[in-house]
Amino acid sequence: MTIDELYEKLQDPDFQDTATGQLFFPAYMYLYDVEREAEIERRLQGIKEGLHRPSHYLDALILDIFEELVYFLKDSSYAGMTKWAFCTSVEEEHPEEVEKSVGQDAYSEAFLEHINAKIQRHIDAAGTNAVAYVFMKGFGRAYPYLRVSRFMSHFEGFIKDRFKLILFYPGTYNQNYHLFGTLEDEHLYRAIKLINPATA
Repeated sequence: MTIDELYEKLQDPDFQDTATGQLFFPAYMYLYDVEREAEIERRLQGIKEGLHRPSHYLDALILDIFEELVYFLKDSSYAGMTKWAFCTSVEEEHPEEVEKSVGQDAYSEAFLEHINAKIQRHIDAAGTNAVAYVFMKGFGRAYPYLRVSRFMSHFEGFIKDRFKLILFYPGTYNQNYHLFGTLEDEHLYRAIKLINPATA
């Protein structure tokens, strides 16, 4: 599926209905080549602006999962400083310990609540505009601290039918997901791939 085809699908009123989806679980995966990262970033903002026009009145939210993890660490305390400051100060000498610690934070209930609260604030502030979509990106930069499969297995309870979550995944699918086309990821049984079979 091209990015233009994705935009057409997102404009479809039937697809905008948050109650529609596989097993009524509204999460979708848009796969793309990591070399198109800059293009996807640019086009994603354009899609958000297009959906917000009077013809749609949709207020989509774009969340960068890596940036949100950084914000969360900067807002958390550890050893008399922020977790972010602590991790960056010891990362060179203890990279494995930092990876393990940040990885635990990435799947913690507190971080999941942080993401959920940001989405809820956006929904509350949307006013008369509908919020059909939350676009989540940044999974490439979040590696190795956070993997999309594990994140989704923890976050799925927060989705329900309030919005459709579109995950932008820099990788491929061949019986399993592969981040960057090389690193095997766990299968996301609850997410629907937004990709044409011919290009899978």
